Amino acid sequence: MLNPYSERAEWFEILSRELPDMKIQFWPDIDDPDSVEYAIFWTHDTEDLRRYPNLRAILATTAGVEQFAGGDYPDVPIVRMADATMADEMAAYAAHWVVHFHRKLHTYLDQQAAKVWRPIRATPTGSFPVGILGFGAIGRRIGECLAVLGYPVNAWTRTGGHEEGVTHYRGRDGLEEMVSASGAVINVLPHTPETRGLIDAGILERFTPGSIYISLGRGATTIESDLVSALDEGVLSAAVLDVTETEPLPADSPLWDHPRVRITPHTSGFTRAPTAAPLIAANIRRLQRGEPPFPLYDPRQGY
Repeated sequence: MLNPYSERAEWFEILSRELPDMKIQFWPDIDDPDSVEYAIFWTHDTEDLRRYPNLRAILATTAGVEQFAGGDYPDVPIVRMADATMADEMAAYAAHWVVHFHRKLHTYLDQQAAKVWRPIRATPTGSFPVGILGFGAIGRRIGECLAVLGYPVNAWTRTGGHEEGVTHYRGRDGLEEMVSASGAVINVLPHTPETRGLIDAGILERFTPGSIYISLGRGATTIESDLVSALDEGVLSAAVLDVTETEPLPADSPLWDHPRVRITPHTSGFTRAPTAAPLIAANIRRLQRGEPPFPLYDPRQGY
């Protein structure tokens, strides 16, 4: 059963080629519920999923899986999306904004409008550490790209890490240390009970004065009113938000008009059928062979 949120024709063509012995059915046009073994979607009605007695697995089309938390889903494996192409897109997005604000390119836009020719000497790249909140597949790819550009990389995770060339932090104390040691902080955390509202006034006040905050993971990890206060008080010089707690961002949100905020509509990385559909097909073949799919959603951890 296939219910992608975009690129329907491409999904059908690729999955039909990758899984030639399987019937691909688009929801809601399911002619035989008993024949459905796999459900592929971003979000879907849990009651409808009860119609498929032979369902063997749910395969998510997105990296974020908070939609499954607390839901009454059938007792089958839920497989997350781990697409390197999406990680590359998000890494490019993050690197763009780090460079944009570190090199003062936003100031040059203002100077151009005023016909002012005035070079600005930015802090050397090697003296501008970038912190990454969440160092899974996406966070790690962002770190690799920034390291190639010469930025020192700090990383904060729940359990710590050991990658060479990365300074790792863990726990609440480590989070405070990491943000205070970074000129820019990139948030790619998932939405879990532990991360909800994690970036609050107490953490924001630990940021290096004038630093940059870039949020790509899930909007619920940031207290937006506290973020606005940090911007107004000069703790942060800029914030880039690709995700917000409510999406679409309500028209009355102060974030829209804040001069130090840049907003994009959850587009730092896309699920693209040409790369994502073969990954899902590969996991279905693993399941058919009796092998575990990858990566599995763990409801205890929330991702």
